[in-house]
Amino acid sequence: MRTPPRPPSAVAAIALVAAVVASGASVADTPPANDGMRYVNASVQADNQHDLQALTTISLPVGEHAWVQATGGTSRSEEAGGDRRPAILALAAGAAGPDWQATLGATQRADASRFRQTDLASALDWRHAGNDLGLDLTHRRSLASGSVEVASAIGGSTAVPAQARIAGTGVGLHGTLAVGEHASVYAAVARNHYRSSSQQAGAATSGGPLASNPVLAQALFGGTSVVNRDEVALDRSALVGATWRWSRAAVSAEYATGQVHDNAGTLRSVDVKTAIDVAPGWRVTPGLGRGTSEQGGRATFASLSVTHGW
Repeated sequence: MRTPPRPPSAVAAIALVAAVVASGASVADTPPANDGMRYVNASVQADNQHDLQALTTISLPVGEHAWVQATGGTSRSEEAGGDRRPAILALAAGAAGPDWQATLGATQRADASRFRQTDLASALDWRHAGNDLGLDLTHRRSLASGSVEVASAIGGSTAVPAQARIAGTGVGLHGTLAVGEHASVYAAVARNHYRSSSQQAGAATSGGPLASNPVLAQALFGGTSVVNRDEVALDRSALVGATWRWSRAAVSAEYATGQVHDNAGTLRSVDVKTAIDVAPGWRVTPGLGRGTSEQGGRATFASLSVTHGW
């Protein structure tokens, strides 16, 4: 007669339960895809030409794969001889998986009727072993209103109302490559296809009015400040940088360049930033750099960012 199978021993049963618990604990210990997205950040950057940008961002996770962000702040541009001070409001959302991330955001900059700019941006990233490759898509609409000096029929000059618009879309690529255990290099390129138009004292032109009338460009859209780079319309741009990390600090150095729309010159900058974990959940990042442009000349700029995550 066949002997029936024996029931598992108590030791075997305990071992089985322990294996199941250990497996569950291993899954529970795996950080969620949106780990690190619960934080508040305050940042400010300014140069020696009185240009400034100050922003505050709050980021909150949604579930284990998504997050939302809200940003508010202001900027100031004075290097072109004007005084533009738009308020800034931005909203963004993102989602991530084990090896991918997608983000979508909108930014509005407005200074009464003198300046309005709306940017829509989306990005899709693929990640593996500390490396990253991403695709960027953007759309911009901006409007600047003011006055420009024109020659009068009786000699001299007079101020007449003027308005300029820029609109278009862009596509770009960005990526990060891990180099050993402590270092990484990163780069980004973008190509924007903008259309510009202007109206001066009732006479409208299009195509390249900002290139043919630099006074109008400077008076309405302001200069090309590195501090307020996000307000500058760049036909082409590129960035390359490197980061070296220690246990509680990281140093990054980068070089950026861009061709201002309608052949209005080139914007270049180089800067160094140091991220320091000063306490659990607190990070301070000071930075220093140098920028040049045809409209704004040379400028030294500094930045400071404080982040608290919990």
